[in-house]
Amino acid sequence: MMAIKVIRVQEDILRANDEIARQNAALLKKKGITMINIMSSPGAGKTTTLMRTIEDIGKKTRIGVIEGDVASSVDADKIATRSVPVIQINTAGDVIWMLTCLNMH
Repeated sequence: MMAIKVIRVQEDILRANDEIARQNAALLKKKGITMINIMSSPGAGKTTTLMRTIEDIGKKTRIGVIEGDVASSVDADKIATRSVPVIQINTAGDVIWMLTCLNMH
């Protein structure tokens, strides 16, 4: 049987990320912006869901998209056909989707 060694981490290694997340949340709240993060495995339907959301509410709600992909811009290019602002980021490993709906009161 292989021996297992347990290493105790006594420092919160994500503390800086947590602080940045709190600052981002406060800024979004102050500006009345709702941000939705959509993440799942490739082929799960993220782009289809986002395209349908844009179709359903895009005329009455300002929408912007930050699209993350490992190395391509295929999905960002699809989203751009819906005439919404889209920014492509290449994540080199993690796929991150963020749909930002700006409140139009």
